[in-house]
Amino acid sequence: MRFVRHAVPVFALLSLTAFPLTAQNTGTVRGQVVDSTTRQALAGVIIQVEGTQLQTASGNDGSYTLASVPAGSVLVRATRIGYAPQRQSVTVTTGGTAEAQFALTPQASLLEAVVVTGYGTQRREAITGSVSTINPAQANVGVTTNVTQMLSGRAAGVDITLNNGEPGAGSQILIRGGSSISNSNDPLYVIDGVPINNVATEPQGMSGVVGTPALPRNPLNLLNPSDIASITVLKDASATAIYGSRAANGVILVETKKGTGGGGPSIEYDSYAAASSPARRLDVLDGDEYRAYVNPQFVTWRSDSTACAGRPACATGFADSSGGFGGIKPYVLGTANTDWERAVTRTGVTHNHNLSFSGGTEDTRYRASLNYMKDDGVALSSTLQRIQGRLAGTHRALDNRLRLGVNVTTSRVNNTYLTFDNTGGFEGGVFQNVAIFDPTQPITFTDATGTHFYEGGGSSVRNPVALAKQLIDIGQTTRTLGNATAELDIAGGLTGQVTVGLDHASGGRQTYYPKESPIGDALGGGVARLVAERARLLLFARQLRLQEQVLPHRRVAV
Repeated sequence: MRFVRHAVPVFALLSLTAFPLTAQNTGTVRGQVVDSTTRQALAGVIIQVEGTQLQTASGNDGSYTLASVPAGSVLVRATRIGYAPQRQSVTVTTGGTAEAQFALTPQASLLEAVVVTGYGTQRREAITGSVSTINPAQANVGVTTNVTQMLSGRAAGVDITLNNGEPGAGSQILIRGGSSISNSNDPLYVIDGVPINNVATEPQGMSGVVGTPALPRNPLNLLNPSDIASITVLKDASATAIYGSRAANGVILVETKKGTGGGGPSIEYDSYAAASSPARRLDVLDGDEYRAYVNPQFVTWRSDSTACAGRPACATGFADSSGGFGGIKPYVLGTANTDWERAVTRTGVTHNHNLSFSGGTEDTRYRASLNYMKDDGVALSSTLQRIQGRLAGTHRALDNRLRLGVNVTTSRVNNTYLTFDNTGGFEGGVFQNVAIFDPTQPITFTDATGTHFYEGGGSSVRNPVALAKQLIDIGQTTRTLGNATAELDIAGGLTGQVTVGLDHASGGRQTYYPKESPIGDALGGGVARLVAERARLLLFARQLRLQEQVLPHRRVAV
C-alpha cells in the first residue's frame, strides 16, 4: 500500500511537468489564399496540416491562422471545390510563426465532366436534378465480385442491404429510403439504355411442401465489374421523369465499355483470388459447459415430486443405470464437444478471371470479354459460379452525324444454396439450429447399418450439418441483355435516336430432400422437385432531343 500511496503523487507531478514541455514545442502557421487568375481572396478554403487533425478555414479576406502546429518541417495543404489542391512545405519553429501563401488554380474539369442521364449525356454544370456518379476505376478497389459492391458506400442516399450472406445473394437497394409499405421499393435498373425487369429469375425453392417464392437476384450481380464504364444514380423526380412511374424509387444507370479506337488490337487478362472467414462467432456454451449446466437442472427437476406427478417416464427417463437420481444416461447428454458453428462454416475461397479483346479505328470500335468467377461461401455447401460473355461495338458514319451501336451480354449463374430458411418442418434453417442444437452430441454416429447423422432433441431441432449436407438445392439462371441503337443528327441541334432492346431470362431450380430429412421422414421417402421459369422483356424506344444555345456558353436541351 505504501508503494501505491507514494506512486500517485509522483505520477501526477510527471504529468504536470509534461504539459509545458509539449506546449513549448509548437508554433503557428498563417497566410492568405487567393485565386491565381484574378488574385481575389478566397474564403472557405480548408487549410490542413497533413498527418494531423489540425485544420481551419480561410476567412472572407482569404486569411487563416493555424495554432499549435508541431515544430519542424510540416506539409500544409489547401483545398477548395472547383480549384486544384495545393501543398506547401514550411518549417515551424518553437514559439515562432511561419508563412504559407496559396494561389489556387481554378479546375473546371469537374464542371465539364460528362454525366450519363436518362436523356443521354449532359455536362455536370447543366444538371439541376439530384445525380450521383461512381467511377469504376475508384470503386473497383480490392476484391469486388459484383457491381453492387461497387455502389456500396459511394453514393449519398443509397442504402444497400444483403438479403443473406450466401454467395450471389440478392441485395435490397434503397435510394433515399423506402416509399411504399406494400409494394416494391427497388429502383429501376437501366443497362446500356435498356430497362431491366427485376423479378425473380429463379424459381422458388421447396420450403415445406408448398414452397416459398425466391427473392429477386439483383440484376447488377449478373454483370462483370470489369466491363463497367460508368454508374449513375438518379434520385429525384426531375432526373427520373423520362422513365415515368417505373422510376418512382430512383434509377440506376449502368454504361458498359465499348472499346477503344485509333490503335491496334489489345488483349487484357487479369485474375485474383481471395479468402474469407467469419468476422465474429456466436458465444454459446460448449459441450462441457452445457453438461455442467444441464445435469444439475435435471436432477433438481426430477427430485420434485410435483413436477413428476402422474408421469412415470419422468421418474425413470433420465435416471442413471442404478435407478437413482444421481445423473443422466450418456445417451441423453452425449460425451462429445461439438462446435456446431465451426462444423457448418469453412474458409471461403473466391477466384475471378477476366479476358478481354478490344480495338478498332476512329470510326469503328469493338470490345469482347469473357469472365469466370467462382465463390465458395463461408457457409458449408454454398457456392456461386458465374460465366459471362459480352460483345460490344460502335460505328460512326456521315461525318459523325450517324452513330450506331450494339451490345450483347450473356450470363450463366449456378447457385448451390444453403438452407437458410425453414427446411420442411418447424426446425428452422442451418444457423438457427447452430445456436440451439445439443453441443454434447457428435456430428455422426456408426451402428450396424453404417454411418448416420446424429438426430435428436425432438422434431423442432435438427443437426445443422445434416441440414447443410443432406438437402440439395441448386439453381441456374441464364440471362441475355442486348440492345441496338441508331442516333442521327438531323439538323440545327435536333437529334433522333431509336433503341431496340431485349432482356431474356430463364431459370431452373432442383431441390431434393432425402428420406432422412424432415420432409422425407414425414412422407416416408425422399422428395424431389424440378421447376423452370422464363421471362422476356422487349423494348422499342424513340427519342428526339433539341439542344439550342440561348446564351454564351449555355446550351438548353429539350
